[in-house]
Amino acid sequence: MRLPTDTVHLKLQTRQYELFGRSLGRGVQRRVLLIGAASTGLWWAVLLLLGIPVLHRLSPLLFLVPPVVFVLYGTRRDNTGRMMLAAWRDRLLFRAPVRRRPIGNPLLHLESRRMHPMRLLVTACLVTSVSEPDREGGAS
Repeated sequence: MRLPTDTVHLKLQTRQYELFGRSLGRGVQRRVLLIGAASTGLWWAVLLLLGIPVLHRLSPLLFLVPPVVFVLYGTRRDNTGRMMLAAWRDRLLFRAPVRRRPIGNPLLHLESRRMHPMRLLVTACLVTSVSEPDREGGAS
């Protein structure tokens, strides 16, 4: 069930209309440009560290196609309006091991798995208030 929200109707996007003196027509979202530049830079760094030559007949295929496909699929919007990159990140975080050590309960020993009796001491203080006329002996 989708809850009503105003964020579906509010879409603020900044666009880049010109890049290096060339017109980009209707413009490209700046977030998409940033994701594309970051993914291309990382992909090229990995390929160069692996020693793949830049001037080879398959170089355009190896250097350009994977970042373009990543950006095209990663920046698509799902039914809720989020980019698919966010869904991919959520899946990775779900499958990743927990980074924090769970805080144990000192009253519950999971190692021994035995039931330990627990005694509680409950104290109560009963306070009643009496109005002024009642203290003096009755109402007038």
